[in-house]
Amino acid sequence: MRVSFIAGVLASIALAAPAAAQTVDELVARHVAARGGYEKLKAVQTIKITRTVATQFSNVKVVIYKKRPGLFRAEQTAPGQPMVPRGINADAAWDTIQGKIAQRPAALAAETRDIDADFDGLLVDWKAKGHTVTLEGTEPLTGGDAYTLKVVTKGGAERYVYLDAKTFLERRQAGLIVLPNGRKEKTTLDFSNYRVVDGIPFAFNIDEDRTGPQITQSFATYTEKIELNVPMEDTIFVTPAAPALPGGKYNRP
Repeated sequence: MRVSFIAGVLASIALAAPAAAQTVDELVARHVAARGGYEKLKAVQTIKITRTVATQFSNVKVVIYKKRPGLFRAEQTAPGQPMVPRGINADAAWDTIQGKIAQRPAALAAETRDIDADFDGLLVDWKAKGHTVTLEGTEPLTGGDAYTLKVVTKGGAERYVYLDAKTFLERRQAGLIVLPNGRKEKTTLDFSNYRVVDGIPFAFNIDEDRTGPQITQSFATYTEKIELNVPMEDTIFVTPAAPALPGGKYNRP
């Protein structure tokens, strides 16, 4: 009886092992397939995303433009305030701070280029991008388990990507971000309400919690529209000229 019992347990373990023994490459392959497949992702050349970000103070309109291979622009407009842009191009990552254009230092520019200007997501082509990805195990999240993948980007940024164990779509991303003012904060992004746009699923809702040395903030992002392959001129991503001051002088980053 004991031998039969042990044999049955071993058989059960053997049957369960293939499902549990996922590798990074297998998980990434399933993730890419869940998003419509490699060829469909690569066929997208531009993305325009229109969103509303709800904060504890007001609702902020955000429009994001992305274009291959690594161009990024975000336009943020708070009620009663002028639009505030920031962007990334081949030469710089730039922000608008108190009406002045500021370029990020090289290390911070490399980090935001790896994260914000990434077109397909951190996991797609991660080896070619120079990232390191390791499987950390599984973690229970609301709605089911998720595989936890640790990503260290080429520029040194660390992110934890959580893939749903059933759909293989991204459920969560967590890591440390560096704000334009140099302050570091922990961030956790939860993705939900996936909708298919031209054959590719996108998360239309994003809930973010940021924890810094002085304050904890929560943001709820609602996506109104995602447009793929819309015409975009490279000029919208160019670092703006510094605004002129009296006497012909210029603000320098």
